[in-house]
Amino acid sequence: MSRFLWLLSLLFTWPVMADTLWLDNGDRLTGRIELMEGNRLILQTEFAGQVAVDIRRIRTLESDGPLLIKTRDDTKRARRIQASETEGEIVLVNGDTPPQPLQIADLRQIMEPQPIIEDWVWDGRATFSLELDNTESRKRDLDIDVTTEARHGDWRHVLSSEFERDYRDDIKSRHWWETDYTLSWFFADKWFWQNRVSYMRDHLGDIERQIQIGSGPGYEWWNNALGRFETSARFEHIRMDARDGSDSRTNGLGLNWDYRRYLWGKRFQLVHNAETIIPNDSNVDYLVDAELGLRYLLNSWASLSLMTEWDYISSSDEKSQNERRYKLGLGVNW
Repeated sequence: MSRFLWLLSLLFTWPVMADTLWLDNGDRLTGRIELMEGNRLILQTEFAGQVAVDIRRIRTLESDGPLLIKTRDDTKRARRIQASETEGEIVLVNGDTPPQPLQIADLRQIMEPQPIIEDWVWDGRATFSLELDNTESRKRDLDIDVTTEARHGDWRHVLSSEFERDYRDDIKSRHWWETDYTLSWFFADKWFWQNRVSYMRDHLGDIERQIQIGSGPGYEWWNNALGRFETSARFEHIRMDARDGSDSRTNGLGLNWDYRRYLWGKRFQLVHNAETIIPNDSNVDYLVDAELGLRYLLNSWASLSLMTEWDYISSSDEKSQNERRYKLGLGVNW
């Protein structure tokens, strides 16, 4: 009986695979390679959770599972990666094909191949939020924010949509939705050209409908497994239809930045993004739409967030606006 239990335990423990990193200081790390992008390789370990390793400190590595390897000029598949005797090098193994050495410094990305999207990098998030305030009125809030992003080669697609409907003492105080699509083309290592179209529909406000189209250059300061930071400038065309039947069209300059950073072993994520528009309008100096917050990652697919939103309009007439809101949300990530 004991021999049967011993064989059964071997049966269930045999398929466990481990990837191995050899570092330049002589240390060795084992775990599972989740992603390598930028200058960081994320290794999921049994003893310390996720570990971010600077690839410049990796002497060589090996992996028993299939991986997708991207360099600056090419995308390769590897049935497995074999460690090399040469420092700073790995060996790609693909069945009957002769093993192919590759310099670690040439790597741009390592990830598990997907059966459908292959070398696409795809993620997204849906957040359900409640507004935090000190009012004693009875309120019913519905705030849904969905964002999905896909990148393939030099192209990145971002589709987002937000819906809000709030009641105060059974009186509807806010009811609007907005959706936008952004396409970025990376024509250089860090530089990209961005095109964006946005549509907003407000059922209660003075501006019933707003369409915004923009195009311009951007620069990605850094993008790796710990986050990213990028800035862009777009030439904007804005059309606004008022509830009283009037409409206006104006052009302007849009300045944007997007900052995301994982903290404390990827347990928290700091998020800050903003858009500043300087319109060609004598009555409006500039408009700011900013968001700042912190997400707590409960696990690989769920998160809690505390966010603050700031909408500001600097105007020479009496239509200036300065509004801040605080939200507590539950997010689902993929």
